[in-house]
Amino acid sequence: KRPEWDTAPLRALDDALLEGVNRRRRAAAHERVWFNVSGYALRPGFGYPLDDWRIAQVWPLYRQGLQYSKESACWSEWWTFWRRIAGGLDAAQQQGIYADIARYLDPVSLGNRKLQSELKNRSYEDIVRLAASLEHLPVETKTELGEWLLLRLQRSGETPTSWWALGRIASRVPFHGSAHNVIGRETVHGWLPQLLQADWKKRQPVAFAAVMLARMCGDRSRDIDDAERAAVIDKLRGSNAPAGWIEMVSTVKELDAADNRRIFGEALPSGLKLIS
Repeated sequence: KRPEWDTAPLRALDDALLEGVNRRRRAAAHERVWFNVSGYALRPGFGYPLDDWRIAQVWPLYRQGLQYSKESACWSEWWTFWRRIAGGLDAAQQQGIYADIARYLDPVSLGNRKLQSELKNRSYEDIVRLAASLEHLPVETKTELGEWLLLRLQRSGETPTSWWALGRIASRVPFHGSAHNVIGRETVHGWLPQLLQADWKKRQPVAFAAVMLARMCGDRSRDIDDAERAAVIDKLRGSNAPAGWIEMVSTVKELDAADNRRIFGEALPSGLKLIS
């Protein structure tokens, strides 16, 4: 079964797909499946020999764009592809992607009929997931995105995925990015009250976002203050949250496969060494 494929055959599959990359345009189904399988095979974009070379081969596709741009399913796989391999993209590439999608994320776009019309077939939820995975973005940009998401989350119609996205971009421990680009703890202190006001029993994504914001990393410059940490732990306990989540906030803890899957958005290839 596909979840059991380890890294070696996945990368071999990706290499075969790269050889046939120009044939992805034969039909909408070809384009959709090519991005789906290739992104799955290359995830998370680093950690295996020649991954830098593979990223260099696929990056030109970004500027080429989609052939079947009227197909919603193609857009979903397009954004998912770039999210899956974001860890292999450099800062300039990630900033280029963000510059293209920021207009859809800015709450001002909610009043823009043209942009809202575009989003009808461009899979807003996948755009949110992609934006949150761009960990090489400058702190100022991440902070802007976080504030946009918090504003949007005040609306009942916002996707719950935006809570996951907030937790991902404001995590004390990045998945692939540098600690230098972690949002400052003072900013997180200002964001936590909105999360603490929610009912975590009914809205588990909010609880997990709070775990990411409050996760202990052992670096005093990134860890939140003890009072805020205690408030998150008390709320988690009162919400019957998993013991592992409480442990992530109360102590420095290595993530297990389930935690990594939740943070990355899906399971990682078995046997992969996450070294950048």
